[in-house]
Amino acid sequence: MNTILLTIVLALTPSNMELAEEALVISSEALSDILESHNVQVVTIEILGEHEGGWFIEQTLTSVLCENGITIISSVSDSASHSSERLMIRPMEMVVEYGDVSRPWLIGSKRVERIARCELSANLVDLNGEIVMTARTDGTVDDVVSWSDASTLSGSKEWEWLSRELPEETGSGILEPLIVTGVVASLVYLFYSSRAD
Repeated sequence: MNTILLTIVLALTPSNMELAEEALVISSEALSDILESHNVQVVTIEILGEHEGGWFIEQTLTSVLCENGITIISSVSDSASHSSERLMIRPMEMVVEYGDVSRPWLIGSKRVERIARCELSANLVDLNGEIVMTARTDGTVDDVVSWSDASTLSGSKEWEWLSRELPEETGSGILEPLIVTGVVASLVYLFYSSRAD
């Protein structure tokens, strides 16, 4: 029964890849709006730099731009014959990190905050090689997941940008049992002292 519940919870909780995609879509939508305001209808996308997720950024950005009516030429070599401008994208940040570790109550399972951040720098280059537009867009998405589920949701360890190390829980290791013991002792004392009266 527990295995079935865990499977359902994990199916409903986005993986780190899906969380990163949400942040990337927000950034891509903003870029799409900027391109539309410059009446851009056809572009070739070039991903600059050596970010491990370059393929993911190109795939998601292509999808978002196509959904918004912008035609994407698949490669730079094809762009000359189609007279398209080049959209040069440099990922400034594309990462899923972990934030605070907490518990919903004094006792209970540990939970950790996940934060997906995406920041893209874009240059639009015309057929003469001149930069006609520069933009920087970003997207951030966060949620809180069970500590025990975090490693399962992170995906492949080969992609460091999706599977950062979980932070250590700060200060509650010794303090928590003392607080719980104090609360229980106080309740027992109050119970028996009120009965004595």
